[in-house]
Amino acid sequence: MVLHDINQACRFADHLVVMKDGAVVAEGPPGEVVDAALLRETFGLEAAVEVDPVAGTPLVIPVASSPVPGLSSRGSDPNGPLS
Repeated sequence: MVLHDINQACRFADHLVVMKDGAVVAEGPPGEVVDAALLRETFGLEAAVEVDPVAGTPLVIPVASSPVPGLSSRGSDPNGPLS
């Protein structure tokens, strides 16, 4: 199957094939293939890759390169992170 949601692909696939511009750039089990460097080089995505606490597979967490309007940094606002 083809999935464009990397977290779903990591959770449900045994083997991933990562492509860019029609060429295979990586393939193998999600835990061996998906890391921050691959996401940056292939998709231009800055992200943290953690272990999904439910599935035990990679969990991609995009990291904003600049502040998101309307959201404050965690801990810097006495009214909470989403004030």
